[in-house]
Amino acid sequence: MPSAAAERALASVRPHPHRGDLIAAAAVPLALGVVMTEVRFDGLWGRGVLFVLALLATTLVLGMGLLATLEEPQPRAYQTVLLVAGLALLALTIVRLAQMLGEDSPFAASGTVTWMTTLFAAAAAVAAWHLRSPICALIEFVAGGITLLAFVQWVFDPRGPNTSRWLLLVLILVYTAVHVRLREHWPRHAVHAVNAAALAAIVLGASYLGGIFLPVRLAGGGHAGTGWELVLLAVGLALVAYAGVDREPGPGYLGFVVLVLFVAIAAPRSVSGASLIGWPILLLLLGGAGVAAGLRPRRDLPPEPGPPAPPPPPRPMTDRAAEAPTEMLPRDEPGGQSESS
Repeated sequence: MPSAAAERALASVRPHPHRGDLIAAAAVPLALGVVMTEVRFDGLWGRGVLFVLALLATTLVLGMGLLATLEEPQPRAYQTVLLVAGLALLALTIVRLAQMLGEDSPFAASGTVTWMTTLFAAAAAVAAWHLRSPICALIEFVAGGITLLAFVQWVFDPRGPNTSRWLLLVLILVYTAVHVRLREHWPRHAVHAVNAAALAAIVLGASYLGGIFLPVRLAGGGHAGTGWELVLLAVGLALVAYAGVDREPGPGYLGFVVLVLFVAIAAPRSVSGASLIGWPILLLLLGGAGVAAGLRPRRDLPPEPGPPAPPPPPRPMTDRAAEAPTEMLPRDEPGGQSESS
């Protein structure tokens, strides 16, 4: 059990809900000021001083986000701002910690990137699942993907970009499975699993346009085969369709970026010259067939059936039926015997 002094210390940094917007609005420039100070005095101040400065800022901002009262099923806007700003400062703190441990260029070593992103993803997971923050779930998903890429580079030291591209494809499939798993009980987290898959597809497509820094560097370049072009096309169309069906704009925007990358990779002319054979004619035929199917002449539906007919009025009794005697059943007497007995 925390002591009374610890309780008072935690209560002093726990933002009150009615002041949360003010605190969050002030936390953003505070975080920016700390980051600018760290960048400007990098190499001038000692690594220990820079680490302590980043750690104190992280403890304050991220601590306020974690200690804020959860009034709704998901964090309010001010708490989300505090969590995101605090995680940004935490990333800076982890980098300074790696430098204090003797790593001059933390992002140049895959092993260092592995433990840094693992620590960062664990902190984001606390906010994502304990506080039910959807945006922190996205940060956790992305950090976990970078951890996988860095771990494979650290352990296996692959040559060329194809290994990383296959890992990105695996991440797309994993994020899709996570979306299906979370869709019912964690709908907002499930949407961000789709966004994480879209980001992996964007990195996959951009790797054919040049090298990428995630912060782990992925070698880029090379010619995309038909299979990789098909992957980008399928993911882009699936994202746009998902955005339309579930009315989620984020996956739609990211799907547009994926499709732009597909065009940038697959549209340039080959060495033999320009030709409609391949993707152009296939997409034209598929799109034209779909539009024609949607605009085909339609038959009017038959008219709706009218209201049911009212029941017929009751028939009056005839004179003969009214004069007919009514049969009387014998009444049982006490003791269980009728009059006939």
